[in-house]
Amino acid sequence: MITITDILWLSILITVVAVWWQGQGVKSFALRQVKKYCDENNIQLLDESLIIKRLWLARGATGSVQLKRTFQFEFTSTGEHRYLGFIVLIGWKVVQLESQPHHIS
Repeated sequence: MITITDILWLSILITVVAVWWQGQGVKSFALRQVKKYCDENNIQLLDESLIIKRLWLARGATGSVQLKRTFQFEFTSTGEHRYLGFIVLIGWKVVQLESQPHHIS
């Protein structure tokens, strides 16, 4: 027999999996935006990866509560030094994309 506790645990598990699944899609979207930014600014994205640095709730453009994610990435402009950049998204919208000051080749 299925109890209320079983339904509660199953609901929690489904919610966690759904949030993780959507997070992977948002991360892929963010990576595409970072690659585009790097191409436009003549810099090279290193390691082809993003690292999530911060995750919290924020109000989106419509006023609804959404997840706000900050990802960090590394890039190089000359091939000698590594620099940091970050991208901030609220939901699926890029609200900030910046890179550290770096040498221009």
